[in-house]
Amino acid sequence: MNFCSKLFIAIYLSFFCSIVPAQNWEQVSPLPAAFNKTHHSFAFSFNNLGYTVTGSSDTGVRDDFYEYNPNTDSWTALSPFPGGARSFAIGDTWDGKAYFGFGYNGTAFLNDLWVFDPTNMNWTALAPCPCSARAHPALVAHNGKVFVGLGSSATGNMKDWWEYDISLNTWSQKSDLPSLKRHHPYQFGIDNKIYTGLGHGSGIFNNWFSYDITNETWTEMMSLPGEGRVAGTQFSYEGIGYVLSGDGDDHNSMETGEFWAYNPNLNNWEQLPAHPGSSRWAPASFIINGEVYIINGTSFSEYVSDVYKFNLDESLSQLDLSDSNISIYPNPAINYITLKGVENQNFKTTIFDYNGRLIKSVLNNPVINIQSLSPGIYMVEITRLDSDKSIVKKLVKR
Repeated sequence: MNFCSKLFIAIYLSFFCSIVPAQNWEQVSPLPAAFNKTHHSFAFSFNNLGYTVTGSSDTGVRDDFYEYNPNTDSWTALSPFPGGARSFAIGDTWDGKAYFGFGYNGTAFLNDLWVFDPTNMNWTALAPCPCSARAHPALVAHNGKVFVGLGSSATGNMKDWWEYDISLNTWSQKSDLPSLKRHHPYQFGIDNKIYTGLGHGSGIFNNWFSYDITNETWTEMMSLPGEGRVAGTQFSYEGIGYVLSGDGDDHNSMETGEFWAYNPNLNNWEQLPAHPGSSRWAPASFIINGEVYIINGTSFSEYVSDVYKFNLDESLSQLDLSDSNISIYPNPAINYITLKGVENQNFKTTIFDYNGRLIKSVLNNPVINIQSLSPGIYMVEITRLDSDKSIVKKLVKR
């Protein structure tokens, strides 16, 4: 094993905290001044465009709806959200549409649910939840359902769990979260499970749970290794879940904008580069072309209007920048990967799993069979044997 391989293994176990200095957050244009001081907005993306809707500001709850174009790095105001001004609402996307609702309108908690269709740019009201009206619950749209639960209501925190059937426009109640009541948790869906936890109840939590959609059962998973947190933003991408920013276990801003990745196949957490500045309370986020954007929020009780993006697809390591033309495709992959940029070279390809264990090594073959690999994230080290220079790429196996 060459020096780069040894270095890679040593630092890989801490998820590249020392190996990713070149992979930074990049600042982009903020929202217009009329809407760049908000928290508890909902953001989502379709067709390479981003959207953000409603939220709290220094003037009260809002009904604003904005569109972001990454090609022009610009924001455009759209028609206001027809469901009325609100904050502490929540939403998610599924099958080309966004589902959004609940929250607090300044005088009352809400239990409505809306769907946004980007093909006609219209919002449509769906059947309201027969549950208690609530603010900042968990909401995940996944596998033809919308799951809603937890949150705060007029009578306090809750831990109930509800399922909305998109095709039937009906609601049904499921088993409660097997833990303490809480509001503003983190949540996302991957494969046949919903993941939720953390949040604020009788304290700030760091415990984490999965809900099996088919069996309708809960399982406690590995807790977040860091301090408990509340009111950040979250998303899943290519089979990995992400928890970004939020308040720490003293319900105040953390020193850095912590960024964690959760691997459901391994049931473990790893830390990614923090966004600039201290952590943010109630920011919004969306993903466009493999880049996650963090939008607005507050930090140490001050509004933050800076918007940053982070490339989730970018190589997690480039130990030798002269080899940066080397790439892997397809990525994510199912059966085979092909290396581009190694033509007519003497090279070795080594694949490591998420725990840094050697999986396989191949000499001078740009096409590699990965059918035997379990779904998850792997690291591929490509070494030029004539120079002993290496580059490490992330591979997602579906």
